[in-house]
Amino acid sequence: MVRYLRGELAKEAHVNAETLRYYEKHGLLPVPQRSAAGYRVYSEETLKRVAFIQNAKSCGFTLREIKKALVKSSDSSIGIPDFIAAIERKIIAVELEIAKRENIKVQLGALKRNLLSANRHPGVEETLQILHMDS
Repeated sequence: MVRYLRGELAKEAHVNAETLRYYEKHGLLPVPQRSAAGYRVYSEETLKRVAFIQNAKSCGFTLREIKKALVKSSDSSIGIPDFIAAIERKIIAVELEIAKRENIKVQLGALKRNLLSANRHPGVEETLQILHMDS
């Protein structure tokens, strides 16, 4: 059975040792066993759990959402349909964020065109004056 000290686990998991401490403090990782010398000793299971957390984060899940899933999985109160529902909610949130960002992109393009235009909108002229920018 493979055992890791905090630094070793952090290196294997490609995270900072402080990240592990944070995950422990917030209940994402179980409290590790201690060696005879008092060092925290982590299992292979902890390495897999950190990989799961990092993966879930890269998919846009918050640490709060991840913790909720881990807690529910520990008492077997989460199933594949629950996981799929969480993924579908995350997809909807991402689609809304994309739409919001697309709207911002359109607004920025319009502002740029307006700034380059000879006939600027009066609001843009006022903004340039407030910012002490000559036309």
